[in-house]
Amino acid sequence: MDLDGLSRTQRGVITRAQAREAGLSLAAVRWRLERGIWKPVHPGVYQTHTGKLDWWGRASAALLHYGDDAALAMHSAAFVLGLDKKEPAVLHVHVPMGLKKKPRPGIRVRRRRSPMRTLKRKRLTVTDVVCTVLDIGDDPLSSREDAIAIAARAVQRGKTTAVELAAALAARRTHQHRQALSLSLGVIADGAESVLEVDFVGRVLKAHGLPMMRMAVPDQAAGRAIRRDFVDEEHGVVVEVDGRLAHQDLRGADIRRDRASAGQGKITLRAEWVDVYNGACQLAADIFATLCARGYRGELKDCGAACAAHRHLRRSA
Repeated sequence: MDLDGLSRTQRGVITRAQAREAGLSLAAVRWRLERGIWKPVHPGVYQTHTGKLDWWGRASAALLHYGDDAALAMHSAAFVLGLDKKEPAVLHVHVPMGLKKKPRPGIRVRRRRSPMRTLKRKRLTVTDVVCTVLDIGDDPLSSREDAIAIAARAVQRGKTTAVELAAALAARRTHQHRQALSLSLGVIADGAESVLEVDFVGRVLKAHGLPMMRMAVPDQAAGRAIRRDFVDEEHGVVVEVDGRLAHQDLRGADIRRDRASAGQGKITLRAEWVDVYNGACQLAADIFATLCARGYRGELKDCGAACAAHRHLRRSA
């Protein structure tokens, strides 16, 4: 066995068993540890270089420590799979229920009764995309919004499909956000890329009987490819929903996009978090009035007994 090559493959770490298989005696292993050539990371797992062990090395060492049936999970898996951009500070490792090894510093271990769906990415074993998405959403610290956001991100980045998520979710009857996520997957399949877009469809369009709009529509503005959040092509209405709390630096780009829409005969309405979550009825009324001014002949529906949409319409008339 080429021990140096194996160490490079495993991001700078090896196990005592691998060293012995390569022909090193226990005395030779101890000699390297005593002289600082190798450094212990976990019991029986060693770093083979003198520099700082990076995230990938720590992840590899964790998997070597917990064995062949272990897998990176949660946000550790999401990072490896390209769903999260930032290296998680804590490594999440899932293992079979019967494994007796204790958690180590910097590692959060979960023992699972059900079989894990895993795959190899960058030479690391991780829970697959569907399992990772549902695990993150089912974490006690994850809100409904967190569960929907990671699902939307995975689908829109082409990592999985809403159909695959729905099938796996159906088998997870105790998932804490099962109903909300199940209701959201259809909207995500249609192109929603964020929680705000999902809730705009549910709280504004569907709740008030407004016509469904196309989502994530490709377009051109000033010679550049752009994406429109929602478009009613029949009536020439664009709705852009924006969850950014502060985006003064992007205001100019928004204005140019709106001018480009006007040049195509479309009117652009913009909505923010506060409109969708605290003013859904007023927003629905404004969209309805805009559609009607452009030939729409449908009805505006009350979303409930306290709906303020028609009252807002009367005040605006």
